[in-house]
Amino acid sequence: MKRLLIIVFILSNFSVWAQENQDLSLEGAIDRALENNYGIIITRKSQDISELNNAWGNTGALPNIRFVGSGNTSKNFGEEDNYTSQQLNGTVEMNLTLFRGFSARIQKDRLEELERLSEGNVAVVVENTIYSVILSYYSILLADERVNIARTNMELSRDRYQRAQHSKEIGTTVTYDLLQAKNAYLRDSSDFLSARSSYRNSVRQLNYHMAAPLDNNYTFVSDFSPDTADFQYSSLVGRMLENNKTLRNQYMNLELARLDVESAKSAYYPTLSLTGSGGYSESKQDYENMNQLDQSRSGFNTSVGVSLSYTIYNGNSRKRALKAAKIEKEISRVETEEMKQDLKNQLAQEYELYRVRKQLLQVADENLRAAELNLQLSREKFENGTINSFNFRDVQQIYMNAAYDYQNAVFNVIQSYHTLLRLTGGIIDEYEARDQ
Repeated sequence: MKRLLIIVFILSNFSVWAQENQDLSLEGAIDRALENNYGIIITRKSQDISELNNAWGNTGALPNIRFVGSGNTSKNFGEEDNYTSQQLNGTVEMNLTLFRGFSARIQKDRLEELERLSEGNVAVVVENTIYSVILSYYSILLADERVNIARTNMELSRDRYQRAQHSKEIGTTVTYDLLQAKNAYLRDSSDFLSARSSYRNSVRQLNYHMAAPLDNNYTFVSDFSPDTADFQYSSLVGRMLENNKTLRNQYMNLELARLDVESAKSAYYPTLSLTGSGGYSESKQDYENMNQLDQSRSGFNTSVGVSLSYTIYNGNSRKRALKAAKIEKEISRVETEEMKQDLKNQLAQEYELYRVRKQLLQVADENLRAAELNLQLSREKFENGTINSFNFRDVQQIYMNAAYDYQNAVFNVIQSYHTLLRLTGGIIDEYEARDQ
């Protein structure tokens, strides 16, 4: 039993040793995640690719210029004389599409929209990362509170067990009461160890979001307190429809669908192209003996041409492509309306849940105050023998449950508050305001 007491004492003081770790605030954790989170890094690289692709050179609007050169030498053996032939040619060719049904402008608009969509994807990942870090950070604070509650409960059971041991030694307590006290102490010690394990797992989850070594430990300095702002539902709906990051990306997808329709329509226009070329050519023939037959020619050549083409019939592929594009646009429109309705439903549920959780927090606070007072009075009565150990154990359990309920209520309000911010697109603004 002494060995058990030593082990529990060491574990209960582990959090004291952890105070030597580096301080970490909520804002500091978010800063680290924004700098190192894997998902953010990947989406930002994708954004860089979209920015590179957004160029007129990818639309077909700029000319295509190429150089073609050739040269050869041949040795010819004849009956009268041998001669050597040399030929050199170099040509620069240019092709430019002057008109193709406004497809170049449509394609450039599409590339710009894809770049904006890529930026929107980065914003969504950043927002989700901040939200995940906030919940992970407060989960750690919740786990730490549960550790403290479990430690307090374990120490109460330890005192009760030691008192029962002393009473057994002087003959005022039977073995049954001693065993009951020992079982309660062992059970509460097990709860404490489980709480410590949950705390360490929560720290690992935060390290994952920050892309830090999973075994890093910190001293968490931010307060475990809820935000209980009073929101107006109508205002939240307006902010959500305007600022929700996922919905704004869906608006971009709808615009891309519209541009796809315009691109399909451009296939019905004729194509006007300009071609031009300029080059230099040279040829020589050198005879070994009959030098009077030697020949040498060289010169420059240029050409310019304009071509007009129009597809009269191609198996109705243009018509099918246009119909398919219009259907895709309608699908995107319906998906946008569905997303709006789904977000409104989520917002209504979360708003109602936030209001209920604030009320439950008040109830849990009053319940905890009553349980603390009841525990204090019961402990005094137990020590002077007014109540027995079973009654005191019941009061102890009531206090522990009330303490757990209160801490859970705090976390639930925090979670609902930040969920409302995420739905309405304000979680990044909230972080920036805190970080200033």
